[in-house]
Amino acid sequence: MSSKTIMYAFLEQTQELYKKAKDINLRMEANEEGSVESLETIFQRRQQSIKQLETFMKQKNFQWTAEEQSIIEQVKEIDQQLHFLLNDLHQSFFTQINRIAQTKEISKKYSSAYQTVSTEGSFIDKRN
Repeated sequence: MSSKTIMYAFLEQTQELYKKAKDINLRMEANEEGSVESLETIFQRRQQSIKQLETFMKQKNFQWTAEEQSIIEQVKEIDQQLHFLLNDLHQSFFTQINRIAQTKEISKKYSSAYQTVSTEGSFIDKRN
């Protein structure tokens, strides 16, 4: 496989990653199941492309062609937008997870207060 082929695959993966990240709702519960996980799959494929490109870059006298440098510039632009988008998603999810953890903690405090009810005696209602 040539470096140009891998570069085009890398660009395509970056574009796909951006589109999928853009479709993810900032509210976790509003997302379809598996939508966030699909990002991880694309990241893994993209990482493989990076490793392949690194092998080309290690070759003696390696240089990017003008076409490949154009692809690199496109990837940089998308990556910059993707970076902001993923930071927003991360911050939103982190806030929601903290809120869920706080709710669970408060819930435990209230439920434990009612679990210490004494069961030593009983009351019988003798109404007719």
